[in-house]
Amino acid sequence: MLSKEKADHLYHRLARELITDIESGVYPVGEKIPSVRHMSTVRGVSISTVTQAYRWLEDQGWLLARPQSGYYVRSCFTPGLQERTPGTLPPASRGGNPQEFTKSALINDMLGQITRPSQINLGAAIPAAELLPLRQLQTHINKVSRFHTAEVLDYQFSPGFTGLRRQLAARMRDVGVRCLADDIIITNGCAEALALVLRATMKAGELIAVESPCYYGLLQVAGLLGIKIIEIPTDPQHGMSPEALQLALQQWPVKMVAINSRYSNPTGAVLSESRQKKLLQLAQEYNIGIIEDDVYGELGHSAASGSETFNTVLKTFDRDGRVLYCSSFSKTLSAGLRVGWCIPGRWFQQVCEQQMFTTFSAPSISQYAVSSYLQNGQYDRHLRQIRPKVAEYMRRMLDAIHHYFPAGTRVTEPHGGFVLWVALPQQVDATQLYHEASQRSVTIVPGGLFSNSHHFDHCIRLNSSLPWNTDLDHALQTLAQLTDRQLQAQG
Repeated sequence: MLSKEKADHLYHRLARELITDIESGVYPVGEKIPSVRHMSTVRGVSISTVTQAYRWLEDQGWLLARPQSGYYVRSCFTPGLQERTPGTLPPASRGGNPQEFTKSALINDMLGQITRPSQINLGAAIPAAELLPLRQLQTHINKVSRFHTAEVLDYQFSPGFTGLRRQLAARMRDVGVRCLADDIIITNGCAEALALVLRATMKAGELIAVESPCYYGLLQVAGLLGIKIIEIPTDPQHGMSPEALQLALQQWPVKMVAINSRYSNPTGAVLSESRQKKLLQLAQEYNIGIIEDDVYGELGHSAASGSETFNTVLKTFDRDGRVLYCSSFSKTLSAGLRVGWCIPGRWFQQVCEQQMFTTFSAPSISQYAVSSYLQNGQYDRHLRQIRPKVAEYMRRMLDAIHHYFPAGTRVTEPHGGFVLWVALPQQVDATQLYHEASQRSVTIVPGGLFSNSHHFDHCIRLNSSLPWNTDLDHALQTLAQLTDRQLQAQG
């Protein structure tokens, strides 16, 4: 048997040789390196030695392991380019006093840019077409159009198609939520669900507590309704601070709280089960409601690798109907079908009435098509296929950010979803960067839109759902160069 010293020498020597091969381009960026067994045979060393070498290279950032696939060269070690040291995570945010949201004009401008076909969309959180089951959905649209012609061409009134609501009630069991079809309302995506629950529960001048940063769509709707916002300090990994929320509840007449439970937009934060229970306990103590946005909940990266998963939401522990749960299929199946849902608890009737006097419900053909698609386990197979892709796309973008962007850049590393929250050096004006990038056909979202304050004016949110290609690589280089230019202009 080899001595421990000899074995250590062998795997370190093999690792150094592989580094040399990567730097010289023998194994290009993104390419798979030889399997453990093949390398063991070729180099005449044990499988254990090769495994040690590969794991050490993974720990050092040279390789990326893909479950049931093998090891791949990571992009942050492109030959001939200097590696940048990854920054730390963005800091926890600060709170603020209640005020109305005032940034709708910039949101409208940003959304208008996204529709331009020449743009590389790093802004709006829309999944890449390659991630969506487009052909299968087309098949089910054709199927329901043929066999349910009268139904899909007729009105579908709130609370929506019963068959789809039954399937959703069954799916909610996956996160421990026991509800019935009659507890669920089908909506035009999660955006309408959020708008409906805000209109059903709050009046102009009342106060809602939100994460900071917070999804700009929620802030925009609150602003249109005249609702005042108080921002609660939020950790970019662990979500809203229960202690900070309690201080706000003691000081201000808060009526509702809005929270992302899993893979928050924009930070990707996840509320642990203990923090979920603590926040719900505060809601019960102060007799307030909670609006829960779980639109990214089924895109957990860890579910693809078999590691830690997050299988509870606030609604899981709701025993008195004070949590208004909202979600949709826009991030996993299709944004254009506009099929979302909410479980509004004690406000069910009020939400139904709000919907009946506005949109009636989501389009009938979309509801029937999604219901047809959900049958026979097709959706779960689809999720198993796209989760590792979403995780890999994000990993590639993280590598590029660490590599291209200036020193002092900090970025989140979420366990799910497909948005990245990037804190650029404090001197950078993200709104200026947004306009300059748009002129070069690259769309981003400036961080100032996720808050009523100026705490995030140096931050940007990026959509990481895009497959890696030269255009995407060039777009990230362009953002990094524009950021460097701003820093250099300021001396």
